Amino acid sequence: MCVQTRRKTCKKAPRAPPADVNTQPASPASTANVNAQPTSARDVYWENHFGEQQHCNQEQCAGLTQPSSLQRKRRKSGSQGNDLILDLTTGTKKNVQIVQTMTKLATGTALVAEKTDGKIDEEQSDCGVSKRRKVVEVSLSETHEDNTGQEPTAGGPFYTRETQDDSYFSAYADIGIHEDMLADTVRTNAYRLAILRCWEQIRGKVVVDVGAGTGILSLFCVQAGARKVYAIEASALAEETRKVVKANGMEGRIEVVHGRAEEVELPEKVDVIVSEWMGYSLLYESMLPSVIYVRDKWLKKGGLLLPSKATMYLAPITDAEVEDRLQFWEDIGTKYHVDMSALKPYAHRCITRKVQVKPVQMEDILATPAKVMTFDLTEVSAEDLSCVQGAFSFSCYGWSQMQGFATWFDVLFPSPKPVLLSTSPYSEDTHWMQSVMSLDESVQVTQDTRVNGVIKITPNSRNNRFLDMALKYSIDGREEVERLYPMDDCR
Repeated sequence: MCVQTRRKTCKKAPRAPPADVNTQPASPASTANVNAQPTSARDVYWENHFGEQQHCNQEQCAGLTQPSSLQRKRRKSGSQGNDLILDLTTGTKKNVQIVQTMTKLATGTALVAEKTDGKIDEEQSDCGVSKRRKVVEVSLSETHEDNTGQEPTAGGPFYTRETQDDSYFSAYADIGIHEDMLADTVRTNAYRLAILRCWEQIRGKVVVDVGAGTGILSLFCVQAGARKVYAIEASALAEETRKVVKANGMEGRIEVVHGRAEEVELPEKVDVIVSEWMGYSLLYESMLPSVIYVRDKWLKKGGLLLPSKATMYLAPITDAEVEDRLQFWEDIGTKYHVDMSALKPYAHRCITRKVQVKPVQMEDILATPAKVMTFDLTEVSAEDLSCVQGAFSFSCYGWSQMQGFATWFDVLFPSPKPVLLSTSPYSEDTHWMQSVMSLDESVQVTQDTRVNGVIKITPNSRNNRFLDMALKYSIDGREEVERLYPMDDCR
């Protein structure tokens, strides 16, 4: 499950239903101008993010690249309004609700007013914007730090846990996200097959579906014989899910519960938990802690978790796409008779500063992938997820240009005949694709070149639904390199 993600076109063969674990091999090695008074959200956006004192940040960098399919998806979510209901002369707001606007531009950032009434407290205007107009940004792209660890530039965002979750759940009320997930037949068929194969453990039992979305997994559980399914959905989609349940004649067996998993109260303990909680690089979106909470509070002893195990993989890769995108700044001169090549270093920093979500071809993998993290979902705690890390050691296959690392994951469903859902480049494409961390400079490797290091993943300090992925590595015993890759808007 991944928020705000209109997917790129897959480059591989058409998707196919998942194979069994026994028949499908796993991956190998299994500041702002305070004198101006803008009067619209667009004005606020441009002043806050493109003022004189702004440094290179991700919003500026977005101006160097064509809007991706992921960005186009983000433009579809939220309201179609143009301006905030905000009196910039008096500094008052009238019960303005959190909204997303079409002023996202190329980044998916929305300008919103807080959900409070009255004047803006000048003492709280600590975001680098005019004290008479405190505006909260709600975005899938929130960190303004670069890889040097500098503090966010003036005009940076102000966040609370409430605005983080409001943005997250608002995104999941958009139908496009659910189109993407349901169109992913590898994902959906894996869940269906796993649920039906566990019919003996589900028949006559009580199930909770955490993050039910459209309710499809709940319907699968009823098909497998569940006596009762509690479909927990925090977004506004819950009301539409009730209509789906009614259309399928399942009102008596599926109860849609509108609320956060940590806040809802169920009338009974459950025998089974099913959830599609996985994000990019497995942990993006930070939904797993919600599943863990439900497990600890509502699952009976010895109950069933679907899926029950998750594994993350890492591999060194060659990645021609970065060079192709940089070549654009050379080629544009021929088209318009201007020299734009001076922008190449800047473009390179913008492209490689954070995690990129895109397909990786199996022929671009330079060594046998390494398992870097494994989670037993029956035992893992939320505290365990506050900092996870794993070591890796690769021996390269042969001569190539190493240009980055890629991560992916698989999850295992327990059943008499277990089902594996893999997002590996060696498997059929899924909407998760792979996550790429580019090197600052490509490195030539040959057969048996050693690549050793550690990857560490922590929640982003400014939005815990995002990730910070830190790499420390050495190639053939050379000087150790450390890089931090924010994983925020994933464009």
